[in-house]
Amino acid sequence: MRPLHPRERRLVAIALLMAAVAVVALALVAPVVGGFSARADERRQLEAVYQRNTRLIAALPMLRAADQAQRASAARFAIAAPSEQLAAEVLKARLQRIAADEGFALTSIQDLPNGPSAGRVRIRADMQLSLAQLCDSLRRLETEGAYVIVDYLSISADRALSTGHLSPIDVRLELTAAYAPTGARPS
Repeated sequence: MRPLHPRERRLVAIALLMAAVAVVALALVAPVVGGFSARADERRQLEAVYQRNTRLIAALPMLRAADQAQRASAARFAIAAPSEQLAAEVLKARLQRIAADEGFALTSIQDLPNGPSAGRVRIRADMQLSLAQLCDSLRRLETEGAYVIVDYLSISADRALSTGHLSPIDVRLELTAAYAPTGARPS
C-alpha cells in the first residue's frame, strides 16, 4: 500500500469528520427530534381524551334524565320484591286478580324451578275459561304490571268436542317474569 498524498489525506480527514458529525447528529439530534414527535402524538391523544370528556360532560344532563326515566319505568321490566319467593307470590296474585276480574276459575297455581337463570320467577297455572277470557287475560298479562314471558300455553277443548256445544276450555300456562330484589341498585 502506498502512502497517501496530502490532498488525499485531507479528503479522508474531511470524510472522517463528516462521518463523526453524522454519528453525533444521529446520536444526539435523533432522540431529541423523536421526543418532539412522541410528545406531539401524546398531545394529540390528550386532546382527543379532552374532547371526549367535554362531550361526556355536556351530555350529563341528558344522561341523568334518561337514568330517571329508566328508574321510573323499572317496574315495567321486573317485579320488585325482597325475595324470589315473594316475587313469585306477586306474580301469582296478579294472575289471581286477572282471573277474578275476568270471571274464570284457576284450578291450580304452582311455582316452577328457575333453572340456570337467576333473577327470574316462574309459575304454572291451570285454568278453565272461554276463548274470549283467554285472549283478554293474555292481553292484560302483556300490558299490565311487569312484563311476563309466556313460556308455555296449552289449550284443551276436549269437553266441547264430546258434548257438541261450547264449554270452557282447559288451559295450562307457564309464565316467567324478572324480579329485582328491593334494596338492590339496578345495574
